Amino acid sequence: MNRLSVALLVTALCAVFAEPPAGKNWQLVFDDHFDYPDAQLDQNWIAQNGPNGHILCSRWRENARVDDGILKLINRKEQRGGQDWTSASLWTKRRFKYGYFECRYKYAAATGTNNSFWLTTMHTAGKLPEGNKHFEIDINEGHYPDEININIHNWSDFWTDDAGKRRHHAWPKRVCLTPASPKTGQAPWEIVLDVPLRASKVRFSSRHPDRFHLRTLRVFPKLAGGEYPAVTSNAPLPDGLVDYARAATITASSGSNPDYAQYRVEHVIDGGIGTSWITPYDGEKFIELDLGAEREVGCVQFLTGWRDGEQGYVFYVNSFRVELWVDGAWREVAAQEPTPYVPAIDLSAEFHTYAMEWNEKELIFFFDGKEIDRRENDICHWEAPVYLSLAIARFAGQVTDAIDGTIMAVDYVKVWQEKPGE
Repeated sequence: MNRLSVALLVTALCAVFAEPPAGKNWQLVFDDHFDYPDAQLDQNWIAQNGPNGHILCSRWRENARVDDGILKLINRKEQRGGQDWTSASLWTKRRFKYGYFECRYKYAAATGTNNSFWLTTMHTAGKLPEGNKHFEIDINEGHYPDEININIHNWSDFWTDDAGKRRHHAWPKRVCLTPASPKTGQAPWEIVLDVPLRASKVRFSSRHPDRFHLRTLRVFPKLAGGEYPAVTSNAPLPDGLVDYARAATITASSGSNPDYAQYRVEHVIDGGIGTSWITPYDGEKFIELDLGAEREVGCVQFLTGWRDGEQGYVFYVNSFRVELWVDGAWREVAAQEPTPYVPAIDLSAEFHTYAMEWNEKELIFFFDGKEIDRRENDICHWEAPVYLSLAIARFAGQVTDAIDGTIMAVDYVKVWQEKPGE
């Protein structure tokens, strides 16, 4: 994850609009300020009308409205097309190859919304000439309140992973506009009891608002001397040390995540950290272990998150509760409450510009006129329409009823291209 500097953030807050970078002979070839009646929208744009398998909403023309010079893509909690939510997605009738693409818009003001400005050949180009590849360029898949997500997808080359899932190449970059702050919490936790307790059951729970990996839960007796094994170690336990969880029975849990059913709750007590349980998305996430008999418990360990190269463990939880069943009741032995997130900027509050220069050699991305990313262009060499899409998806954050009625508001879309040489 990348974070913009404070100086860039101040510039972003002050910027109203941007223009193409100087140094090229640009001409404006597409300019839509939505300054017309709603019915006129269909002259330049095509609307999706139907359900989706990869997100939680169907999308319809009725959810896109032009009102007082603003295009509004509207989220509604309503059942249509076999899905519980509706939203909107549009693309231009015209296609473009290379140029400078700019959109000024505000995010829908709720987590779980994907506010996107993008291009792709996937839905309109059909079979491409030899040597060309289907691609997708996400200039921004914006997530409330302060995230910009830039993605390039190769939709021509696929392979099957070890789990039998079809995969394609993608190059994502997430930019957070809130300056980095010291991390709260940690991935590995070791709770050593000053006074051991005799317990027959153990319960781990969390109110984390999204799914997460719980990699291991270990329960040890009191050690007379020495230290417990590191929580992040996959090494065999020292001779004589027993992990009561290894022989325990899982008597209750919040269940499997239907999208990640192979990450089963049983993995939590298999003794390793290479496997994990992925929890459900919503509600309390919990697991209860029956130790089979009353045991002297001196230490409980657990590990959440997943390891991301040099960054170490990421996406761990910072809220949890650990309880032991003692004398016929649950006794809390450790707990941590979540730390509220305070964003430095709310991208739903004001309009901002998101742009890209696309040429034969490079893809250069801008936020309010300031460059934030640059890539070599290896695959994007065919004409594509411009898309404006709003979606409801768990990968964009927690999905709640607060989404109902929220709007992605678009001020304008512009495309410049270089004038041909005279």
